[in-house]
Amino acid sequence: MWEKHRLANAKTVEQRGLDFAPNSAAIAVLALNTGSCKTSRTSLRDRRIVESQLVQQPKILRRPLSARAQTQRHILPWFACGCGLAILFMELALHNFSGKFEYSSGSEVRSFREGLAKSHFLANGLRLTGNPQIAGAPNVLIVGDSHVEAFQVSDEETMGAALERRMRAEGKQWNALQYGWSGADGPDFAYAAPLLLEGFPSKRVFLLLSEGDFGTTGIAARWVERNGKLVAEGLEPGSVRGHAPSYGGSIARKMKEFGLIYASASRFTLDIRPQFAEASAIPPEGDRLAKAPEKAIGRILTSLKKAYQDKLYILYTPAQPFSADAPEELQERVLLAECKSKGIQCRSLRDRMVKELVINHNLARGFSDSAPGMGHFNPLGHQLVADELDDWLNSSR
Repeated sequence: MWEKHRLANAKTVEQRGLDFAPNSAAIAVLALNTGSCKTSRTSLRDRRIVESQLVQQPKILRRPLSARAQTQRHILPWFACGCGLAILFMELALHNFSGKFEYSSGSEVRSFREGLAKSHFLANGLRLTGNPQIAGAPNVLIVGDSHVEAFQVSDEETMGAALERRMRAEGKQWNALQYGWSGADGPDFAYAAPLLLEGFPSKRVFLLLSEGDFGTTGIAARWVERNGKLVAEGLEPGSVRGHAPSYGGSIARKMKEFGLIYASASRFTLDIRPQFAEASAIPPEGDRLAKAPEKAIGRILTSLKKAYQDKLYILYTPAQPFSADAPEELQERVLLAECKSKGIQCRSLRDRMVKELVINHNLARGFSDSAPGMGHFNPLGHQLVADELDDWLNSSR
């Protein structure tokens, strides 16, 4: 009977998953359950003392973990290590192609979205041309949006650099100043005119316009009507004229130097965020231009003429034509007609682009890593712009 009771207790302990190490207290209880209780040699007081020692000092033997459990326990550390190595590899791979390095004297931008280039800017926003600047020499100023900012080509391949080389080869010791900022529109150009004319005194101001530069609202300014005339007004009190200053402190500037972070931020800013913009903000501008293009473009030209005076020269840069008989764009046709009627110097780059396409079978837009003929000007396109501006300067003496 006592033996059966002992076996039942052992079975219960085994079912609960507890294995007790053989110690003195356990042996004593075993003795009490088997032989000692039969002869009644152990008092009730001694039995309670032994049981209390067993309860207070149990020694549980843990079962060893299986191979699967040991593997699962190390999954998270290995996963974190793999993510860290992947990020480090991507940063090393992108560091030479992506990032923005800001200094007190200017900045360097590394871009691989279209083409592969490093562009350098002075602190005042001017794009460097890679050519030495001649102190005290006359200047010509090229103004525009991202086509003039030109992250896609190196300093020596920009339209300003090519124009400087042509002018100096012809004996004109002039400087070509290049000032552009991405997203700029018609009202931005007029709003920035006081800054540009005062900060960069020039004999000529070449303003590059394209199909998307005739909206009513830019990135920092908008057209407002006052006394029957369009006037460029800042979107907010104290809106910055021209190129916006760099945002963030020392930590933000340091983060921009990381190629992976800068590439991700550029991707979000240029590709993803515009998808969330309200579509209602776009149709009014397009509808107004479609209903009365002559009136809309004519009023914009009048405002730009007032802002830049007689120094203004407008060069229209159309989309890439893919044949000699490609039709003119609506904005291009209206712009040239309105410029002629208002006495504003205007030209289009279309003829040079078509000639290069027909004779040499080359496209002025697009890169090896982008769609042919789409996007910004490639080095050839910048050279065509420089050739047009130089011929314009020579014919307007």
